[in-house]
Amino acid sequence: MKKLYSLLLLVCLSATAVAQQKFELGKPNNEAYRYLDNYKALKEYVDHEKYPNFKLGAGTTVNEYLSNSLVKNLINKNFNETVAGNAMKMASCVKNNGSMDFTTVKNYVNTATSAGLSVYGHTLAWHSQQAKGWLLSLLADKPDPNGEASYQVIASKDFRTQQTTGWTADKTKFGFSISFDGTNGLKVTSTKSYSYEVQFVAMENILLTTGQSYKMTITVKGTKSGKLACKLGDWGGGYNFSANFTNEWKDVEVNVKPTMANSFLLVQVPNYVGDVYIKSIKIEGNSRPLVPQTAKEMHDTLVYAMDKWIKGMMNACGGKVKAWDLVNEAISGGGNDGQGNYLLQHSKDYNPDGAPDATWDVGGDAFYWQDYMGSLEYVRQACRLARQYGPADIKLFINDYNLEGTWDLKYKDGITASNKLWSLVNWIKKWENDGVTKIDGIGTQMHISYNEKSSAQDALKNAITGMFKLMAKSGKLVRVSELDMGYNNASGKSVPTNSMTETQHKKMADFYEWIIKQYLTIIPPAQQWGICQWCTTDSPENSGWRANTPVGIWDLNYYRKHVYAGFVRGLNGGEPEVTGIEGVETDKAVDTSKGIYNLKGMPMMATSLDELPAGIYISNDKKVLIK
Repeated sequence: MKKLYSLLLLVCLSATAVAQQKFELGKPNNEAYRYLDNYKALKEYVDHEKYPNFKLGAGTTVNEYLSNSLVKNLINKNFNETVAGNAMKMASCVKNNGSMDFTTVKNYVNTATSAGLSVYGHTLAWHSQQAKGWLLSLLADKPDPNGEASYQVIASKDFRTQQTTGWTADKTKFGFSISFDGTNGLKVTSTKSYSYEVQFVAMENILLTTGQSYKMTITVKGTKSGKLACKLGDWGGGYNFSANFTNEWKDVEVNVKPTMANSFLLVQVPNYVGDVYIKSIKIEGNSRPLVPQTAKEMHDTLVYAMDKWIKGMMNACGGKVKAWDLVNEAISGGGNDGQGNYLLQHSKDYNPDGAPDATWDVGGDAFYWQDYMGSLEYVRQACRLARQYGPADIKLFINDYNLEGTWDLKYKDGITASNKLWSLVNWIKKWENDGVTKIDGIGTQMHISYNEKSSAQDALKNAITGMFKLMAKSGKLVRVSELDMGYNNASGKSVPTNSMTETQHKKMADFYEWIIKQYLTIIPPAQQWGICQWCTTDSPENSGWRANTPVGIWDLNYYRKHVYAGFVRGLNGGEPEVTGIEGVETDKAVDTSKGIYNLKGMPMMATSLDELPAGIYISNDKKVLIK
């Protein structure tokens, strides 16, 4: 039963009427969400006396943070740590010619730290989102010093058999399509005429000598005459040329002179409606015979590249980024290193110890440093360079996913946890076995879902508990690095955001609360780094990450969801205390005829105090406490 207390303290509503931003409110026009209006910012619920090292972090889309004041204010007010989703990864900063641009990184780090936030770095050594073109060019076969130059094919692509393209413009927006067949090769069908927007990357990672002349032959025809506008280079520049075609097959020859050692071929179909067919493209020129680099040459070359990358990033951060994901997603889900541990991930072309189940190639811009440097060396080199160029107090983490997995549980030393986590802990020991390398912490991503099926949910909870116990036992700092949550129905299918019920949202809130409490209970305060929520808002339908899934603390309109309360309860250790006032008398006669307001002077939707959750409100110029 609710009790009402009036505090005989007159207030001036005009003085307290400070407009709340939408991210400080629950969903509008819905009484079930009004209780969320009264919660403080999330970070204010962290008990820094009990958990002095705990940081509440947020995965951050950097361009939105820098350009959208609502997003910036949401992050700054609710969190004390920010992590760039993509902006600090290698492919975001390093071009395919090896040049580096850290302008966005500098702006982000300076803006966030000036607002009082710490910036957590993500990530230094990974296999995905790498400057693959540059790295492959460094490892390319070298001219044989004893060989004689001859005219030969340097690069080629037959679209009848190699039915792929690279980056492609928005086909729906610009009214074109791309298809392939074994007779005509690549087919571009353009339904609208644009000056340049119908475009795609036809070839990638073309390794040529800068300034040398080459002959490019494009076998092409169209349903009518037209031209291709092309660029041999990268997004920053290159060599531009055109190739005219007719309605009959023709080998169009063009002399090109590359301006960089590693290029892609961008093809545009300007001012054209109809079909264009490209059967093949080849590039010819004088070149000496090539011989492969030795293993030592490739190792030393990649140490140079890693040095350049890590030094550039650390200099850009100016000593302000004190912690990093040194290595991201290194552990595979298969193989055996001879000690019962999973092997590291490698490309499909690399088959470690005859264990193909340890390879997992994400394709695209993936580049596996460990393929060339070895499973021990690439981590040790990255660690050495991060400590050489980073701040003296830098902390370095190994970050990975599925560490809470339920399908590969292993019991040892009284703890049941995923074999992937056991493997990671043991790999850290091996990396540190040189007596020099030091790994400070472990990050567990925790991209999870609440399960309506009780057996699946119980198994996940047990695995999470075991994960935290093993991470605590490791003695390393422990960080939940990319927490987000979907919802699986009783059939195990993901429930899209727009189909979620209030009950389901509240079950997610309870699960968030449980996870946070487990972390704070099992991980000793001295080992706690904190928890980072990877998605602050739900994922849109067109997102590349968990599309149309209720992964956020806020909805897509930036209003608080029920999971906000779950975070509050987890951080606070239970229902938040809204007041420390005790011993006041019950007042049955509270006049609400003039309206009810929260402490910021904002009017509440309720017409009766009985409709409100526990908290302090203002009614008839008096503060009213509901317990």
